[in-house]
Amino acid sequence: MLLMGSILVFAQEEQTKQDDYYELSLEELMNIPINSASKKDETLFDAPLSSYTITKSDIEKSGATSIMDALRLAPGVIVREQTNGNYDIHIRGFDNLLQHSATYSKSNLSTLVMINDRPVFNNNLGGTFWEALAIDLNDVERIEIVRGPSAPLFGPNAVTGVINIITKKIEDKPQVSASAQYGTPNTLIGNVFVGKKIDEKLSIAASANYQKRERWEESYYNPTTDAYGPALDPLAYPDPSISLDKYGVNAYVGYKANENISFDLMMSTQESQAIRAFIGDLGASPLTTVTSRSQSANLKANVYGATIRTSFMDGKDNLSVNSPPNQYDQKVFDFTAEYDIKLGDKLNVVPGISYQDVTFDDSEYTIDGPVFLGGKEVNINTSSAFVRADYRPLAKWRIIAAGRADKFSSPDDTYFAYEFATTYKLNEKNLLRAAVTRSNSGSFIGNNFLNLNLVVPNGAGPGIDINYIRRGNQDAKLFTVDMVELGFRSQLSKNFQLDLDMFSQKASNLNALIFKGPNGTFTGFMPNVIEEFDAISTTASQVGATVSINYVASENFQLKPFLTFQKTDIENSYSAYNLTATVSDKEHKNTPSVYGGYYANYKVSEKFNINSSGYFFGAQRQYDATDLDDNSAGGDIKGKFILNIKANYALTPQFSVFVNGRNILGSDSQEFYGADKVGALFLGGLSFNLK
Repeated sequence: MLLMGSILVFAQEEQTKQDDYYELSLEELMNIPINSASKKDETLFDAPLSSYTITKSDIEKSGATSIMDALRLAPGVIVREQTNGNYDIHIRGFDNLLQHSATYSKSNLSTLVMINDRPVFNNNLGGTFWEALAIDLNDVERIEIVRGPSAPLFGPNAVTGVINIITKKIEDKPQVSASAQYGTPNTLIGNVFVGKKIDEKLSIAASANYQKRERWEESYYNPTTDAYGPALDPLAYPDPSISLDKYGVNAYVGYKANENISFDLMMSTQESQAIRAFIGDLGASPLTTVTSRSQSANLKANVYGATIRTSFMDGKDNLSVNSPPNQYDQKVFDFTAEYDIKLGDKLNVVPGISYQDVTFDDSEYTIDGPVFLGGKEVNINTSSAFVRADYRPLAKWRIIAAGRADKFSSPDDTYFAYEFATTYKLNEKNLLRAAVTRSNSGSFIGNNFLNLNLVVPNGAGPGIDINYIRRGNQDAKLFTVDMVELGFRSQLSKNFQLDLDMFSQKASNLNALIFKGPNGTFTGFMPNVIEEFDAISTTASQVGATVSINYVASENFQLKPFLTFQKTDIENSYSAYNLTATVSDKEHKNTPSVYGGYYANYKVSEKFNINSSGYFFGAQRQYDATDLDDNSAGGDIKGKFILNIKANYALTPQFSVFVNGRNILGSDSQEFYGADKVGALFLGGLSFNLK
């Protein structure tokens, strides 16, 4: 109703040519913008760090069905689908490093995801609950990816990189865009965005999105039998056929008093339910039903060179429906202020401060069974100070330096992150760059305050059970990554760009639940067995290279292939669930040694466009606590090539119809430990775009 009403009103006001993503100029296709690489507007060619931008044009043409799916268009990003529409996403890997540890450790816990610079990181155990993002593709102006440690620019948790999702800006003309598509397996996706500039100072917009997706199968992987079959606990899957059911609603208000003062407010609400791998229990399927609901507000102000941003989020997560421990409430407040100081024509210095306060509470859920935090409210706050400088000693030479100090309430310690980066233009067409960085994770609620008692039958006889005590550790060191990176960019011709980066990075202070052994006390027949979070001596070293090309043969054809080679080694490998705690060195095979893809777009005519994109990764071995011999079928991830094609036909300047095929070759192998066998997705749809 909102969409149709807006279309009628806006169409009467102005019936202009479609804001056509299929009609970009050669210059626009070659000069892609980015801000996240240095927190300064520039082109990808000039950016000091290994970075990439996925534009709204790329997203629209490619047929990506979600923000997660769109990340397969970026080099250096590992994207693995678990169930229809649910993904695990890593920048360069560094996942599952402790191997035989808890299920959640396979997930990406160390990449910072933001929406308009607001962290949407999960503060329980780390990572991003992608299904809980309130926005979707119709909100997106571009997605900026920075590969490598970036905490000096963005704060803790930007350990392996940053994914910054930038939403649309309201321009002079009314904006209405909408799309709906449906296909098999029983998948419905809808988006709408409406925006209008009220006057010279005030603009407003609203958006809504909805997805409901069916799984490719209804069976579940059982680690005990190493095979797929019925769910061991059917109550854990209220909707066993549905992989994803979510909606999000967003409102945007912009106010620009003058050239020096502006305000942007974003408010969101969302609710989601997904079947995906995160918690999982020993001996049961790694897939659980995860629900989330939240409300958030983010306010950003620019006042005479000062940038101030503050946000608040209030929500509830249920990590394993009907399987306690599973629930908690959360509140997150954060504040950042910085000031841009120009010292002549060559030097910019930006000092700033930030503060974050995170509160989790599971006291309301003790009636349902065991709880994560012992039925208490717990809190972590972080106070930070930072400075970055951008200096150009010569017209061709640029130096960027940044430092950040984060004081955590738990652990009671201060961590320092730094970045030194430089670029040198050999000439207008060739650029060399180098960077040395260190970043640390934030402090997580689960790692610090876990307080869980579980009674587990040990099979030795009736009444003889084991009392598992799992607890946090407020003194454990924080996960840290150090990186050295070299890069080269070349504008080989006016329509051909080459980007090459080589990197070496090392991870330390890995945190995991460590077996501490029985503590010698008994309750009846129940011995106490203790597991505690701690940082261990295991380290991981990674070397690799990424090459990407942007070739624009004409305004009608563009090709962007990319490829990454890398190798990850583990030193002092430690098995958290191995009672003998064996230590060894080994090659880490969970991160694929080769992965990449391509994007190819061909504008056949003024009305017809066809796009092909592909993504592939090499074979992997994903590790699990139940698979100490590393030979389970659940962890054997085959190499895979995923081919996508979208054909779009414009019926009018505003309306288009399209067919969209994802993984059209039907390669139905699993992409994640014990997850669904990912099949093909075929969709048909209609889109509307008025500007």
